[in-house]
Amino acid sequence: MKRRDFLKLLPLAPWAVGCSPPTPRIQTQGFLLYGMLIQLSLSERAPQSIESALAEVEHLFKQEYAIIHPWQDSPLTRLNARLPSGDWIDLDPALRPWIERAQALEKLSDAYFSPAAGSLVKLWGFHSGQPNQERSPPAPNAIDALMQPPPRMSDLEIDGERIRSVNPHVQLDFNAIAEGFVAQKIMTQFKSNGIHDALLDTGGDIYALGQAETRPWRVAIQNPFAEGALATLDVTPSSAIFTSGSYRKQFTYQGTRYSHVINPRTGWPSQGLVSATVITTDTLLADATATALLAAGMSNAPQLAARMGLHEVLLVDAQGGLHASPALAPRLKLVNTAQTVQMLIQGSRS
Repeated sequence: MKRRDFLKLLPLAPWAVGCSPPTPRIQTQGFLLYGMLIQLSLSERAPQSIESALAEVEHLFKQEYAIIHPWQDSPLTRLNARLPSGDWIDLDPALRPWIERAQALEKLSDAYFSPAAGSLVKLWGFHSGQPNQERSPPAPNAIDALMQPPPRMSDLEIDGERIRSVNPHVQLDFNAIAEGFVAQKIMTQFKSNGIHDALLDTGGDIYALGQAETRPWRVAIQNPFAEGALATLDVTPSSAIFTSGSYRKQFTYQGTRYSHVINPRTGWPSQGLVSATVITTDTLLADATATALLAAGMSNAPQLAARMGLHEVLLVDAQGGLHASPALAPRLKLVNTAQTVQMLIQGSRS
């Protein structure tokens, strides 16, 4: 469902590296939802069949996406329609966890991540099933009008079972954390079902639970400039590997490229980075912070990563340069061995 695009992280079969496949076999099945391929990998000896586990995954995705669809009828669109009035509104209980977690993430990211900026995403034409459609950018005065004052999650006040916005420009759009939010629920459910080893790929954003039998799960990070992988990576148990990328979902006008990732601090599309990958144990944090780093751009992303306490980060700039944190750089196996990785150290490039 997520209308932002991302660099796809492709799970590799654990036996692809060795001489013979392990026993029992790893199974992978998936389904399409809103044009996004969702895949699940499980061992044959898991306490739940992959068909049953995948049915739970599909149910949870459909259930949550029905709540937060940003332009089709949903509890979110109905809330958005009433927020500009400034009146108190009954808060749908299903939206409360989305809102409360997003408020905390906005504060952590110094507002480089803000689901309150849905009006700006819509203004730039990305509330559409055809986000790459040729068009001109919005007029600067239209952008400025929505930034006076800038919409923020902190503009929302919750009082018991009701909510209001003190800023008429607030329109909520949770696409940037949809996969992370749902993946977190899925993995909690898996653990309660006794599943301790699983790999969930939600259209390129990945959560690795346990390992692939006797080996770590391995994923490949797609090259944003060519077909194939940029690098491979063995992931540790309970790791979320989330990437926000701008190289596909974009439009060009008079030679200037405009990304779908809007910087909530300026109202304009992000510049300078084509992807940001974050690895951490919290799927929602990984999802939000990857978007925040991309929005911040190359000039601000290293400092922001340090502020947010991120230890494993990979940034790819518009020229194809790779910038990785010291904790992640040694773990990356680059496909192009002649390529080098610059280190992100203490919130700066070196």
